[in-house]
Amino acid sequence: MPSVKMFRHQPGKARPSFSQLHQWVEKQTTSLKDMSKELAELTVDLQAEKKQSVLVIFQALDAAGKDSTIRNVFRYCDPSMISSQSFKTPSAKESSHDFMWRCYPHFPANGKVQIFNRSYYEETLVVRVHPHFLQNQHIDIPVKKSFWQQRFDFINQVEKHFTTNRTRVIKFMLDVDKDTQQQRLVRRYARSDKNWTFNINDLKERQFWDEYQLAFDDMLDKTSTEYAPWYVIPATDKNMMRQLVATIMVKQLKKMGFQRPGLAPMTDDELTLLSETIEATNQTE
Repeated sequence: MPSVKMFRHQPGKARPSFSQLHQWVEKQTTSLKDMSKELAELTVDLQAEKKQSVLVIFQALDAAGKDSTIRNVFRYCDPSMISSQSFKTPSAKESSHDFMWRCYPHFPANGKVQIFNRSYYEETLVVRVHPHFLQNQHIDIPVKKSFWQQRFDFINQVEKHFTTNRTRVIKFMLDVDKDTQQQRLVRRYARSDKNWTFNINDLKERQFWDEYQLAFDDMLDKTSTEYAPWYVIPATDKNMMRQLVATIMVKQLKKMGFQRPGLAPMTDDELTLLSETIEATNQTE
């Protein structure tokens, strides 16, 4: 299996290119379908063990392919083991709390995989590009650069707390380029089966493209850590992107070393019942 290290963000280094993704896929011998099925088997081991959990975070600009990637990568997983939560514009109640409050109820329990489609990182991206949103949180603007560093520091502390308590944090930044995003947004509008997903505000946000790129770069640099690194996946080709996401998921879950528990001890009466049941079953075969 080819290495995925080149897609792990290193502070100060350029984001991976589509040509690098294409070269990686050419060396890949396992299909997306097979990787997704292996991922499903690993989530069964996770649930059986019930000692660890997984938090998967997807961040991207509009039309990068977050929803379809989640559907395709996790398509074979038992729905009882996987939860997905999307974070839209905060409500008035959510804005009256700290910036991570609305995420707290959705962090994964032992034996579970929790997917965040967008996350608390929105508070360092959208809010940074549009700082007037901070007024909804009763924070005076303008804010200094140290304000954003405080948010990064708190996020790193929370993710360190997760990993210390046996939650694997796997973060994907799906990196769509400007031309590809434009084509996909126009296609949403033009296709009758897609135009229900079209939102004119997505086109308005494209006016802040450069500001978003700077915000993403700072987010990646400040929050890609040894215990919770960012994987940056070029989003030009959705199938290639999904294949890489599935491969990284499998690699990460394998590192968790799941151990299925053995049978619980039984009393003499329970062993007698089991023996009688096995004997009766053999007689009927």
